Amino acid sequence: MTILAPEAASDTDSHTFEVESPDVGQRLDVYLHVRLPDHSRSYLKGLVKAGQVTVDAKIVKPSHRVALAERVVANVAPRSQVVELTPQDLPIDIIHEDASLLVVNKPARLVVHPGNGRPDKTLANALAFHFQELSDVGGATRPGIVHRLDRDTTGVMVVAKTNKAHFALAAQFQERTTRKEYLVLVEGEPDLDGDVVTHPLGRSIHDSSKIVVDEGAGRPAETRYEVLERFEGFAYLRCLPKTGRTHQIRVHLRSIGHPVVCDPVYGRRTRLNLSDLGAVDPGSGAERTLIERQALHAHRLSIFHPLEEETVTYESPLHEDMEGLLEALRTHRSKAVRRTR
Repeated sequence: MTILAPEAASDTDSHTFEVESPDVGQRLDVYLHVRLPDHSRSYLKGLVKAGQVTVDAKIVKPSHRVALAERVVANVAPRSQVVELTPQDLPIDIIHEDASLLVVNKPARLVVHPGNGRPDKTLANALAFHFQELSDVGGATRPGIVHRLDRDTTGVMVVAKTNKAHFALAAQFQERTTRKEYLVLVEGEPDLDGDVVTHPLGRSIHDSSKIVVDEGAGRPAETRYEVLERFEGFAYLRCLPKTGRTHQIRVHLRSIGHPVVCDPVYGRRTRLNLSDLGAVDPGSGAERTLIERQALHAHRLSIFHPLEEETVTYESPLHEDMEGLLEALRTHRSKAVRRTR
């Protein structure tokens, strides 16, 4: 079964970035892929070759090494007039299913639905293969999709099987009556055991793929956090976002000086090895990578069930990489202070 989407607009989507010091020396196609994660690297490389990407108004090669303060402009090539959603036999971890909805445990590295340069191998493609009845409120390329998680964020997502359920669930997210709980590992230790971050958020004028604190024109955003465990140089938090802005938790935590571990956009590193904890020597036989994606997990989601007409809560345990990192921190950076979740 192939699902056809409505004709797409023919104009390009322009993204502008200004190279900052942590990114100096990266290949241009790699630099773009971090900032435009919904696009495949091969797609972005093709854009560069087609002259759709400029650096300081000059056409360069994908292998170009970006320099400090360079201005990178990427014009996403026009889509074809018909976008196809091809059902694909990709695994889905089902937490719950009933007549109106299903709840999935999203893995890392999985985009929720197709976008420019990401036509397939998404959660939507998998849903279209495994389920014949899904809501079509979100359009042909987003069957059942009510809300999203970032590509490298794991955990609980709810999917609507009927249009009635979709409208009911979407209204709850819009009216902020759902309760979302995330577990996250951050760099450093917050001074407080808990607090509420209320910085308004908006798009960066220097890098359109980034969200920044914008006290002047940003949209209201609220994230409450609690410290569950403290380690030497790290902390384990529970975050309860009231609003659902793009990259909200990631940007709010960075704004208080504690970015998510291995956040490729807002963090301090993209990989954390055992040697980074001082447990082994770099290059030794015992060296191993603990995590190489943002350490952020959607742990619990509470909704008012549209069929059962009562509040229900769905839960996903930590995925293997975050669980392994947590155990390594308890072993090598422990402060023996833990709160009950």
